[in-house]
This record gives sequence, structure tokens and C-alpha cells, in this order.
Amino acid sequence: MADVVIITGGTKGLGRASVQKWLAEGWSVATCARDEVDIAKLEAEVNTPNLLSQVVDIADEVAVRGFVKRILERWKKVDVLINNASILGPRETIENYSEETWRKVMDVNVNGTFYFVKKVLPSMLEQKQGVIVNVSSGAGVKGSKRWGAYAASKFAVEGLSQVLRSEVIDSGVRVYAFDPGAMQTEMRASAYPSEDPKQHPTPETIANILFDIATVYEPQLGRLTVKEYL
Repeated sequence: MADVVIITGGTKGLGRASVQKWLAEGWSVATCARDEVDIAKLEAEVNTPNLLSQVVDIADEVAVRGFVKRILERWKKVDVLINNASILGPRETIENYSEETWRKVMDVNVNGTFYFVKKVLPSMLEQKQGVIVNVSSGAGVKGSKRWGAYAASKFAVEGLSQVLRSEVIDSGVRVYAFDPGAMQTEMRASAYPSEDPKQHPTPETIANILFDIATVYEPQLGRLTVKEYL
């Protein structure tokens, strides 16, 4: 039986590049995204039985539970969980930040990550092995103006990763917070519209590093940055 990975937010940027990388390496890949059109495009492009894709709002605990249940019914296990899906939100001051938008960003970036960890972790603990990588950001280490809910959410992801790692450290399950740095993605372009994207690595380059972290290396640190590997 092939190894199984879940990659959230698998239709764009690092998520899409990671889906392609894991499939190329012979893995069974489950991925989700919010947009039905994006999921359809991915399925048409990949067209393999090794891909299980579904429209899922990761801020919806019931939807996440159903998706993970479907994965486990099909493949019986999850070896790696990549919590990649996130949204940026507006580059706005806290004073002017919309409460509704704040809740939306936190629901996706923090609660969505928690829901997937919560649903996948029992199977990993039962098999006494697994890897969880929560994709973080430099914005979650040092707060800067106009990063609003995105920064707060990534601080929370860093904290969640530390707590979880301390709880499972002797279980055979490895947990990392991974800061991919700047990439040539739509999210980066939205945050820095005047920036030349070609000065940054492609998502494919970072996806290769992420694959190695999850499957080849066994770093001792709980927080990893892409600069350690480039």
C-alpha cells in the first residue's frame, strides 16, 4: 500500500506544487480547497486514481471530519499531514480591521489547522508514526504593522505546533512548524504588489524541500525555515 499524505489548500501555490511532488514520488494524495472550479482543474490536470480531492471549507469542523473519514475509509491510514491552507486577509491596521474578516482569517488559518490535527492525530498515534507539518510564516514570529489577523493566526499556528510537539514527542509522531519564506505565489503578490516575484524561489522548489523534511530528514528542531535548506 502506498504512503498517504493530506495536503490542504492543494490547488494553488505551495499546496498545488506539493500535490504534484507527492504524486510524482508515488504517494496517495488527498487534498482539498474551497473553490469547486479549482478542484475540477486540478483533477483534470492530474487525472490519477492516486488523487482524492474534494471541496472543503476547512473552517467547518463537520466538513473536515467527513473528509478525513473518507480518506481513512479509502486508504486506512494517513502518514503525513501538511496543513498548508490559509488566507491572507487585508493589509490593514488593527483599528480599521473588520471583525467579520478577522473571524474568517482566524477560522481558516487557526481552527482549520486544529480541526485537521484533531481528526488525523488518533490514527497516527495508533500506528505509532506520522508527520504533521503546519505551514507558518515569518509574520508569526515577529509582528509588523498591517499584518492583522494573518500575523495573529500564524503566531497561533506556531503555538499550536509547539504544544502538540511536546504532547506527542515520545509517540513516534513528528510535528513541525514550517516557514516557507517568500515564494512566487498569488498570496505573496497580493501582499507585495510592487515586488518582483522572480527574486523568490518557485513553489516547486519549496515543495521539494517540504517533501524532504517530511520523508527524508528528521530535524530535531520544532520550527523549520526554508533558509536552512536553500
